[in-house]
Amino acid sequence: MAFAPAIGDGSRARMPMPAPCPGQNPTSSLRLVAEETEQVDAIMDQGELTTTTTTTTTKNNNNNNNNKKKQKTMSETDPDSDNNRVSFWGGPEPVPLPPRFERIKRNLIAGHEAAVEASWPRLIHALRSEVEHIEGLGPHLIPSIEFADVDDAAQTARFGRDLRRYGVGVVRKVLDPRTADEAVRDTARYLHRRQSSHVGRPSPSSPSSTARFRAPRQDPTCFDCFWTPAQVRCRAHPNVLRAQRFLMSLWDTGSDQRLTTDLPISYVDRIRVRGPGFDTVPPVAASESCSADASTSSTSTSSSSSSPPSSSVDSCPTNPSSSSSSSSSVAAANDAENASGRFWPHQPPPPPLPQQQQLLAGQSADDWITALQSSAGVVAQVDNGSLERWEPDGYGRCGTYDRIFQGCWEQYDPWQCGSRVGATIDLYNGYGSCSIFRMFQGLLALSTTEPGMLRLLPSPRLATAYYLLRPFFSPRRPAPTSSRPGPDWDAYLDPSNWELQSEPDTIIHGAVPGHAQRLTERWHPHLHLRSSLVTLPTLQPGDYIFWHPDLPYHFSNNDAAVSSSSSSSSSSSSSSSPNPYPVSMLLYIPAAPLTQTNALYLARQRKAFRRGHPGPDFDTLGRGIVAEDPDLRPGDEEIARVGGADALRAMGLAPWEPRGRPSAVVDLANLILFPE
Repeated sequence: MAFAPAIGDGSRARMPMPAPCPGQNPTSSLRLVAEETEQVDAIMDQGELTTTTTTTTTKNNNNNNNNKKKQKTMSETDPDSDNNRVSFWGGPEPVPLPPRFERIKRNLIAGHEAAVEASWPRLIHALRSEVEHIEGLGPHLIPSIEFADVDDAAQTARFGRDLRRYGVGVVRKVLDPRTADEAVRDTARYLHRRQSSHVGRPSPSSPSSTARFRAPRQDPTCFDCFWTPAQVRCRAHPNVLRAQRFLMSLWDTGSDQRLTTDLPISYVDRIRVRGPGFDTVPPVAASESCSADASTSSTSTSSSSSSPPSSSVDSCPTNPSSSSSSSSSVAAANDAENASGRFWPHQPPPPPLPQQQQLLAGQSADDWITALQSSAGVVAQVDNGSLERWEPDGYGRCGTYDRIFQGCWEQYDPWQCGSRVGATIDLYNGYGSCSIFRMFQGLLALSTTEPGMLRLLPSPRLATAYYLLRPFFSPRRPAPTSSRPGPDWDAYLDPSNWELQSEPDTIIHGAVPGHAQRLTERWHPHLHLRSSLVTLPTLQPGDYIFWHPDLPYHFSNNDAAVSSSSSSSSSSSSSSSPNPYPVSMLLYIPAAPLTQTNALYLARQRKAFRRGHPGPDFDTLGRGIVAEDPDLRPGDEEIARVGGADALRAMGLAPWEPRGRPSAVVDLANLILFPE
């Protein structure tokens, strides 16, 4: 059994490959690593793509990457240069992958080509109806339930039915306002003390921040902090663990002995912070200034069948000097009208350039993602892997999406656990790529969050089938040069204009190694992202939102979307003094069951907790992150105080006890975590 270097070697330790699912042949992880590294290196030598996240990192690769980073990225080049010109949809071209992906695509549908080709028109027609349905209901389709009602059979039946239909739901009032307010206060103090003690200072290659915390270029309000008072307490809170058990019970687990949804584990993730001292977002540009209007476009009555993608509304430019204030105001007005569906851009789009001119020599995967986020209109993201969804050593280990690749997408069940437990969802050691089996991504609001911050595509079956099959089909005729809706666009989007590739290429649209899957208006036009991405209703402090890990979503960094209103929550609580730190906070807290793979991860995460290090999935290359101060961060005692024995078990700090009948996975987890 092969392992990557340990954490002490400066890279993330890889857990052993999960046992193969029944009927699946085991595949050597080591062979995959060697082959992928060789193929990616070949592409790097050709100047097509420099990936910064391969499964193993050698000294030579590190030196090469350091040299590449000295070159300009797409967002830093001259705005008038040819390299910065893109098609009217915007964004870079899809990344050509190593040759083995041609074989992967061919093998995935081998023997089912006719069925897959016949399934495509059915999928397109179903998607058209789905988008109209989503557009008509808008945010009202997102189900919600009060935490106090999770034991009410009638309420849970209604909520469970709608959540399985749309893949997203909100549990209200999981935390009371006072608890949320105290968490914000103490965490703001903690972060400011870290700032004053010079702890958490970013590396020279990281974006500058007055708070000295690292935030990625693509998401400047999401910080690499893992052990703040809010995070430690909320993960341990009994109501949070109860909500996770309730949500995970809605999956179809059958008699599968490889997991138990009654025993959630605490997966350490990041925190979203916005407010004085934490602002790393550049001045609001044109595309951001109207994103609040864009968030309401899901309720537009315009027809989705013939509307082409329009100009960017929500993307946040990484270079604040890229436009003047006057041009920003004009662009904002145009974008606002585009979002409302009244008309499309006035100026004719520049013609698309050949692919080789779109990709800059020496461009890294991070640069490619940044360029995509900055210029490709609405960009949605899908977690839990990207290329892994097509790879035989990823989800293919358990045949998670076999029915889709066999041309029977109607029979695909997104809520079936058995085909996911043994899948490998992070083959490339990507920074922040979740490597455990989680049933839901989760976000806990500690401040009032207004509509527009998070938008999701609530279609777990159809959307998934579409972005999985999209790489197998190509249009017979290119997209119209006009950006106005009409017969040309109807003809382009019609299923008859799309054909199954007779000779598969190596492109998987929106996927690069080690990064989350991206969906764009350009590459996935039938999803009509501008209409199908639904904004959340207002979240109050203590509300907890969950969504299926296959669900596309889009975050906006617009100030108007997040209210720094912990002070408002304190007004409704019994707090005696106003909050001196007017910041807003949201915590990533997913729902993950106890499995063998998750127990192995928990053992490594426990070590990170003891040292104050980032979670293992966020410690791939170090990237300038240092340990959080042991004198400031909460410890075992705080976890026990807030959540008792269940919270300690969820963190791997106390032995598990089966609920009810004996459990083999509990015995295995205890053997992993407490071998003596």
